[in-house]
Amino acid sequence: MSVIGQLYQLQRVDLEREEKGSHLAEVEASLGETEELKRARQMVAEMDDQLGQLRKQVRELELEVGTVEDKLKKNQDQLYGGHVRNPKELKSLQEEAAALRRHRSQLEDRELELLIATEAGEAELAERQARLRQIEDSWRADQSGMFAEKEQLQQRLAELEEQSSGMRAEIGGKDLAFYDDLQGRLGGRGIALLKGGICQVCGVDVPITVARAAERGQGLNYCPICDRLLYAGG
Repeated sequence: MSVIGQLYQLQRVDLEREEKGSHLAEVEASLGETEELKRARQMVAEMDDQLGQLRKQVRELELEVGTVEDKLKKNQDQLYGGHVRNPKELKSLQEEAAALRRHRSQLEDRELELLIATEAGEAELAERQARLRQIEDSWRADQSGMFAEKEQLQQRLAELEEQSSGMRAEIGGKDLAFYDDLQGRLGGRGIALLKGGICQVCGVDVPITVARAAERGQGLNYCPICDRLLYAGG
């Protein structure tokens, strides 16, 4: 194989290595929890916290209702126990009983509101948890696939690295320096395949004299448009 042919094959390996390396970086960046998963977990946590606050308020109201009922029982015992006969005291006890019942009713109304809100919150939490499970299942499947792809890419990159090193060892130092300079100036694609008289990088018709010289392997021939070294194969 000609030196240009060796350099072209090295370029193919280097280009694939660059492509696989970029793809590996994308895969690695995609590993880990997604924003969708983090948001779903946050929404579950927020709803769970809201429910905790509602349940706490319900318990506090239950205790307050219990306290009012204890006071009302004590009031009723005094009112109907036969020990209080003074009209003023009886009237005061009756007024206290009415106030306690009104307060208990208000507390029970508030408790009912909280119980309804709690029930709605529990339903909302169940929906968010179900959504989270769906997202987690999908995420785990994606992660499994990406981990497998990561391993394949790493394996392929190791193979390409070995190929590149081996090919470089077979090419002379002067030719490698020429190749590296060409690649640096032309974005890592310094050699263009010539096929049917057409540069396969920029797509232009190469002058016939240049094309024939490249096909015959006579000297170094460049595309007049993109300045890449032409390789006609073979």
